[in-house]
Amino acid sequence: MSLSYRWVIVAAGALMSCVAIGTMFSLAIFLEPMAIDTNWSRAGISSAMTLNFLVMGLGGFAWGAISDRFGARIVVMIGAVLLGLALVLASRAGSLLSFQITYGVLVG
Repeated sequence: MSLSYRWVIVAAGALMSCVAIGTMFSLAIFLEPMAIDTNWSRAGISSAMTLNFLVMGLGGFAWGAISDRFGARIVVMIGAVLLGLALVLASRAGSLLSFQITYGVLVG
């Protein structure tokens, strides 16, 4: 693998990390408008973020083991698809509990 191609991989990984972390932290920006539009409490919406961090911390062990077994490429692809699907499902949530599960567990 050439040196220039390695830097392309590093840049792509950095971009994907920024997008993934940005989607998680964007909840703080949309907290007040979501609370007004859905009549959910801000604490209830924020609890999805707490659940997100817990699942992300625990899920890292599983994703690491899967990455060791199958390789990083497949894990990153699955993670990207799962993140996109989770964000779509979270945006369609009809109740606070369904939002907390989809955003808190699947995005995390």
